[in-house]
Amino acid sequence: MLGEIEGETGIVVADLEAGIGTVLRMSPGTADVVLVVAEPSAKAIDVAARAARVAGRRGDRVVVLANRLRADADLEAIRAKLGDHELVPIPEDPAITLADRDGLAPIDIDEDSPAVRTLVELARRLVAESDGKDSAVKAENGQAAGNGQAVAGSVENEKAGG
Repeated sequence: MLGEIEGETGIVVADLEAGIGTVLRMSPGTADVVLVVAEPSAKAIDVAARAARVAGRRGDRVVVLANRLRADADLEAIRAKLGDHELVPIPEDPAITLADRDGLAPIDIDEDSPAVRTLVELARRLVAESDGKDSAVKAENGQAAGNGQAVAGSVENEKAGG
């Protein structure tokens, strides 16, 4: 799917099926960043570790979203298996649960909730990194710097039930 996108695409974020199947099928260089979502259960952490390992072997940058954290022990359990990667802690947040129940985007429920703020900051950082990368590539090629033509990420959603 991502390989079929041509031209000035800007940024693409794909929320993919749970498990490692999509990561296994992705071609090297398909994504600049693979976001692996790990919830603090043994099964979810194991699946996330396998997905991160596959993406890492392929040379992809892996960022682990330590999701639904309720206690320090939750983050430590994820860090024990995935601590070689950048970790972004995301707290358990009622706004996320409410948005999921109502079929809405969490940012539309409460843009100031802790989880939403964390995800917005991550998105801003990834966009800034993508813009910088794109500008550097265009400068190397003698083109004017600006937005476009960078796929900023692919999301591998790891859930205990998936």
